[in-house]
Amino acid sequence: MKIASILAGVAVAALTASAASAGDINQGQTQLFGNTVNVGGGLAGFANNVNAQWGGSPISSWHAVGESEGDNGQASHSDGAKFTLKGKVSTDCAYYSGTGDQVLDFGTIGIYASDNTGPAAAFTMTDDASVEINTNLAGCNTVNTVTVSKVNMESDNTGGYDASVFRKDLPFSVTASYKAGATNGTTASNQSWTVGTNQASDFRKHGAWKSAMSLNVNIPQQQKALLAGNYTGSVTVTISAGI
Repeated sequence: MKIASILAGVAVAALTASAASAGDINQGQTQLFGNTVNVGGGLAGFANNVNAQWGGSPISSWHAVGESEGDNGQASHSDGAKFTLKGKVSTDCAYYSGTGDQVLDFGTIGIYASDNTGPAAAFTMTDDASVEINTNLAGCNTVNTVTVSKVNMESDNTGGYDASVFRKDLPFSVTASYKAGATNGTTASNQSWTVGTNQASDFRKHGAWKSAMSLNVNIPQQQKALLAGNYTGSVTVTISAGI
């Protein structure tokens, strides 16, 4: 049969044709002299595809033609990403004392004032004076220095006096108590240290800390008599970042 001869020639050509490119489908089968023959692309594939669509053909054939798009980029068995998160926390140190500086008025600092107290006790303090200053918020969120400084109380009396029996100042001590740790540590412990009556200031260095804090001011009873007047002094606590 003429058609059979033509297809036979095409089939031989198909057997020697190169493979289709990756992603392309061009393949089929046909009957040739009672044998099933695989058909690829090229002219043989074209002819077999035409025959596969010819319902009146005396030769049975099937053929498939198609394609798919290849990868866009490099395929990998594993992939992922790292996301770096960034932000900033501001440095802050705190000591809560309300609206700024405060005035703590002892009122009358008691002395032996009666004429029947005897010469040794006359005009001297009747007892120690003290005040405890508490706050529930103190600390700093980085390494820091805690400084307590003071100015002893002194009378505003400008008159003369016998310094061998009178004094016009009231020395006092300040004890600071709170919970903090070392500058290179990760634990905190109770801290308690004193700025003595003859000291102007003292300090301690810590890592970040936050706790309640108390300042205990103690004005010891003086042996000498006190000069009259208004006595003023000050206590300053400073928590500053850095060491």
